[in-house]
Amino acid sequence: MNRQFIIGSVFSIIAAAPISSMAATLLDFNDGAGQDWSGWTWSDSVAYGNPGWVLDSTPALGETQSYSWGIGPRSFNKNASTNEAAQLNTAVIDPNNRAPSTTHGGSLKVIETAENTGHRASWWVWYDGQPMHERGFADDDTDRMSFYVRTEGHSPLSKAGQKDGITTNFHVGTYLCWRPEGPVYGSGDGCPYEGPGNQHYYHYLSLDPGAWIHVLLDQHPQHRRGSHVDGNNPSMITDGKSYFAHLNQMYMEIRYPQQTETTMHIDEIQFYSTKDGLESQQNEQSITSLWIGYWEDVNEWRLGFSDMSFDKYDDFSIGTYEIRWSAAPITNENYALANVVTPNLYSGIKYVSPKNPHYFRRANSWRVDAFTTFTIPAHQIQALDVVYFAVKDVSKTGENAGSAWPWNRGDGHDAPSNFVKTTEFALNGPLRKPKPPISILAEKTE
Repeated sequence: MNRQFIIGSVFSIIAAAPISSMAATLLDFNDGAGQDWSGWTWSDSVAYGNPGWVLDSTPALGETQSYSWGIGPRSFNKNASTNEAAQLNTAVIDPNNRAPSTTHGGSLKVIETAENTGHRASWWVWYDGQPMHERGFADDDTDRMSFYVRTEGHSPLSKAGQKDGITTNFHVGTYLCWRPEGPVYGSGDGCPYEGPGNQHYYHYLSLDPGAWIHVLLDQHPQHRRGSHVDGNNPSMITDGKSYFAHLNQMYMEIRYPQQTETTMHIDEIQFYSTKDGLESQQNEQSITSLWIGYWEDVNEWRLGFSDMSFDKYDDFSIGTYEIRWSAAPITNENYALANVVTPNLYSGIKYVSPKNPHYFRRANSWRVDAFTTFTIPAHQIQALDVVYFAVKDVSKTGENAGSAWPWNRGDGHDAPSNFVKTTEFALNGPLRKPKPPISILAEKTE
């Protein structure tokens, strides 16, 4: 049997289903406008004077529950205290602005109040007293949380290609809980509070404002409160509990005070397992907290992630990466057939060996943040509903050195995983089978 026939057969099957077809949607903000949200009740003081919603009842979420700390689930302003004006925000359901992965409904829009002095949009998106597995949105196999976000008002990422040009500016804070054998009196004791123990984690992102971004969180957060992260699925490592299955609270916020008013739209929060998709073997070490966005006005794609694979970060913790795209989902098997991306940032002979002009590197070897931009000819994606992407760590110890400091050093280690990390971006409607061409072989460009 010839290679072309094998490839064509494989990809005609692969193109038949989206990689997240088994996703469980937690919140899609489809039924509401303003502060009227079907199944939820708005209050100007949900907790400690902070405005937001409390669940009444919905078919997907069930009925409100009474916990020792109050009624939940809740979705409300995140503020350190009632006396702090730095993070005073309110929110509405915006029916006129939705993620590009859907054609109906709205999104959550977080808006600063007039009293907000810190210009930091911030919101407890989900605040509950029971973990996701008890509500049926995640189980022990769940290893992805997907959502779309659009931010406005904060400083854009530098496109100058400098060492210190990329810093984290947005994060998702998560809390986990499970039910201990002993009594529960407060935080750290277990459900309905955090814990047992320290179960507060942070997923750090470096986002650009002005366009919808698809964020795909895995089980490898970038930080644990007051300490380091033990690795992928840290709660499993330390306590034998799966990360997303035991998630009970999360907030999203712009990390630092800005010069102008900020807003953020959030939509289509989903959970799924890569075991239910086309590629379950993925890089969970050096490509984590992956995001991709499309700035249609300039036909520019922007992508970022965190490389968590080094034991320490110094002058020599350098990594090298590659991006590919396709009209069909990408797997480890078909990765070599997908279209190669030529990055615009942190790529080229200044940053990486001329032998591989399509590779790129992190801005700063002392930091985990990776970021680049690139273009895909518009005519190649105009007929697509979804563009699929894969990122691969191609690091090799001592190789890929560029010509300019500090990128004129070879990679600090071999890639910790030979697997790809996959994601996708919806362009024209619900995530569904791409329009023709339906195979990587057919649509591959030279």
